[in-house]
Amino acid sequence: MINRLANLVAGSAHNYSNNSKSPHLNSAVKDAGAKYDPNTLPSGGDYHVSLSAAQGDDLFEDFLDDSFFKAIPELVSFGYSSVYRIRADNKEENSFQYGELTEQSDIDAFLVQKDRLSSDGQIRFSFIKPTKELLELSQRLNDDELEKLAEVLTSAPRYNEYTNLISDHSEDIISTLSTLSDDVLSSSLDVMAHLVQQNKAHDRTAPFTPAGLLGEDGIENPLLRVEYGLFEDLGLSELNDYSSHLMQYVKLLDNNKMHDGQLLELNQHINQGDFATNAGIIDMATTIKPFEQDSFFAMLQEVDKSNTQNIFAMLGQQTDKWAHTQYFMTEGREFVVHHDEDTDESERRDLHKSVLEAYENNGLSWMNEVIEFTFDTPAATHGDMWQQLLHDVDNHPDEFLHSDSIEVWAENNLDIIKKNFVQQQIQKVYEFNLDLRVPYQLGELKYIEPEIQDEPTDNSVQP
Repeated sequence: MINRLANLVAGSAHNYSNNSKSPHLNSAVKDAGAKYDPNTLPSGGDYHVSLSAAQGDDLFEDFLDDSFFKAIPELVSFGYSSVYRIRADNKEENSFQYGELTEQSDIDAFLVQKDRLSSDGQIRFSFIKPTKELLELSQRLNDDELEKLAEVLTSAPRYNEYTNLISDHSEDIISTLSTLSDDVLSSSLDVMAHLVQQNKAHDRTAPFTPAGLLGEDGIENPLLRVEYGLFEDLGLSELNDYSSHLMQYVKLLDNNKMHDGQLLELNQHINQGDFATNAGIIDMATTIKPFEQDSFFAMLQEVDKSNTQNIFAMLGQQTDKWAHTQYFMTEGREFVVHHDEDTDESERRDLHKSVLEAYENNGLSWMNEVIEFTFDTPAATHGDMWQQLLHDVDNHPDEFLHSDSIEVWAENNLDIIKKNFVQQQIQKVYEFNLDLRVPYQLGELKYIEPEIQDEPTDNSVQP
C-alpha cells in the first residue's frame, strides 16, 4: 500500500494560488507558502519528498475553485499531504513518514481509510494531517460517517488577526470527537455536517442597506465605518463566520457539561432547526449552568422550531454581525456604518438567565407574545428589554392581568429603551471618530430606521 506513495516525483508540488483582493489573505497565503512548501524538508539529512494525487489536476483545481473559503481552510499547516522517505546512510531499510505516522502499518491502515472515501472525500482528506488519533477515529466510523468527518474537518477556517495566518481546528475537532461514545459520535457527526451545510447556504449579506449607501459597484461606500476588531477586512471576518457555529458546537462537546442522553436529545433538536434557531440553541447550551439544563431542555422541547421568529432565533441574533450593525447619516448627508461589538459571553449568559426565568414563571405562550412585539428590536437591547420586563412583572403584577398587557407594556417601554440604545451608539461613533488621526466632521448624527427602504428624508431618520 505504501509503495504507491513512495514513488518519488521529482519537483512535484501543487501550487496553491489565490486571487483574493484582500491584502491580509494574500499575505497569509504568501507566508504559508514560504513556511510550508511541500518540497521544503523539515531538517537536515538525506530526505526525498514524494507527493501522491489519486485524482487528476482538473478535478483538484475544480475542488479548490469551488471550496476555497468554504471547504479547504488549511493553507498554513498541512498543504497537500506528503510522504517523506528517509534513506539511511548505513544502507538500512528505508523508513517513511506520512504526516505524524512513521510506522508502515499505520500508514497502510490510514490509506485504507482514505480509499473508503469518495473522490471528493479523498481530496478533502489530503488536506488533513495524518495522525494516530485521526486513524483510530476513522476506524470507528462507517463509510458515511467518515465522509462527514472529511467534510467537517475541512470546513473550519479561522483567520487569526494576531498572526495574520489562516488555520483550521481539525486537530481540536479530532481530539474532541475521539472522546465521545459511539452513539454520541455518530449523532454529533450528523449535527456537524448539518451545521456545515447550513453555514454554506446561509446568506451573509446585510438584510437592510439604506438607499444611497451602495456605489455603482454594489459595494457600501460610507464616509466612516466603525469597527472594533483588529482588522476591517470584511472578507476575512466572513471567513470566520463560516465556522463560528460549528466551532461553538465543538466547544460544547469539549466542555462536556451534558451526559450522553442530553447530547443525543440536543442533537435531535439541532437537526430540526434552521440557521438562526440553531445559533441560539447552541449558544444557550454552551453558556448556561448545569442547574439550568432542565428548564432549557423543557423549553427546547416545547418551542416551535418551524416558526422563524421563535425564542432561540431571537437569541441567535446576539452572535449575528448584521443584528449588531446600525446606520447613521451625518449633517452632510453622508453615511456612517457602525458595526457594534457582539455581546460577550457573560452578557449573553445574563440574557439566557432572564429568558429561562420568564419560561419558568410565565410559560412559553406568554413568551411568544413578548417575542411578537420585540423580535425586531435591536439585538443589543434584548438583555435590557427582558430584564426590564421581568422587573415590571414582579413589581407591578396588576398591570399584566389583561389580554393586551404585553402590547401595552411594549408601547410604553420599547421606544425609551431603543432611544437610549441609539444615543449610546452615537456616542460610540463620536468617540471612535475622535480617536482617528484625522477625525471627520460628522455634525449631528441621525439614526436610520432599518424598516425604511426609501431614500432617507428628515422624516425617515430620528435622533
